[in-house]
Amino acid sequence: MSELADQFHSLSTLLQRHHGDWQRLPFACRTLPWPELAPVLSTLSEDDLDALEAEPAAAHGLLAPYRSEVAAVHDWPIPTLKRASDYATPRWSSGIPGRKWAQISDFAANIHGHHPILEWCAGKGHLGRLLALQQQQAVTSLEWSADLCRQGKALAERLQIEHHFYCADALAPEAAGLFRREQQAVALHACGELHLRFLQHGVRAGTRSLTLSPCCYHLITGQHYQPLSTAGRRAGLSLSRHDLRLPLQQQVTGGERVRRLRQIELTWRLAFDELQRTLTGNDAYLPLPTFPKQLLSGDFAAFARWACERKGLAVPAQIDDAHWLALADERRLLVKRIELVRHLYRHPLELWLLLDRALFLEEQGYRVTLGTFTDMANTPRRYLLQAHKPTAAP
Repeated sequence: MSELADQFHSLSTLLQRHHGDWQRLPFACRTLPWPELAPVLSTLSEDDLDALEAEPAAAHGLLAPYRSEVAAVHDWPIPTLKRASDYATPRWSSGIPGRKWAQISDFAANIHGHHPILEWCAGKGHLGRLLALQQQQAVTSLEWSADLCRQGKALAERLQIEHHFYCADALAPEAAGLFRREQQAVALHACGELHLRFLQHGVRAGTRSLTLSPCCYHLITGQHYQPLSTAGRRAGLSLSRHDLRLPLQQQVTGGERVRRLRQIELTWRLAFDELQRTLTGNDAYLPLPTFPKQLLSGDFAAFARWACERKGLAVPAQIDDAHWLALADERRLLVKRIELVRHLYRHPLELWLLLDRALFLEEQGYRVTLGTFTDMANTPRRYLLQAHKPTAAP
């Protein structure tokens, strides 16, 4: 059994044992679900909770006496992979934000090969363009947006590089035909089902090198995650889309405006939940879908009317903002206390998902490394899977 397989087994056991901590809907809770944690959690003010959310290491230290084996996972060593030698921006990179350029540069620093390159879910092809210039290899970039393909093609022609765009849906069956054996396939922050298809297509084609930074694990076609590896399927861990969102509940690049909008959204969702329980007579949580953030620029009454219409509820003639918002204020602290515990599992769950992908590749004969390719300040989605197919002996 490989070291990655050992880690995966340990994580599977841990996540199963503590599933009552992290497989929970905080909005559905009316009381704190862990009596043993009440003494420490009930003393935390909202300012304390916000500070701990901003400093995960402090939160881990606070909860470590109660969940020592979970907190210990955060100390598991994960290799730091190569970084770019500098982050000077070439003229053609104008318009790429600084953090995004750092991610692209650091990702490219880990690509070393002598085969043509396939860039999966490419956007304008910034990564592919950099690799074409650095490695002097032909690059094919797959992107579904015709407009982005046109812009990328124009940039490639201006630089006179061999960079071609294939405009198609990565989820369409014909996308599999882009993968070749003697090829380097790369995917920077491909979401959910898109990066699962990337791995599956690459494995079927026997592609020599696969390099992936996954993102948005919850964007899958089914309601529950289907593990890729044999070990993952044997683990018996049932993961809903809600569960798969957990690793993404960490923001390191948001400013004060983003934090303020999050606070408003949390309060208004809770206030609507109080309202709908009264309207329906059903004391159960009614989830709302993701919605445009401009809804938060008005008042709560307008938001509540939109939510009622979305959920097919009769819209009250009068909505007492102050009453429902006051009830939400009481529940907001409870939600934040529950999420403080759930967030202890962000890293263990993401590591489990990464290792499922790594073991899938190992099972197909690849040599796999897992590490971080860029700094946390650039993005929390900084994990890189690199898989290489050994050259067959003559």
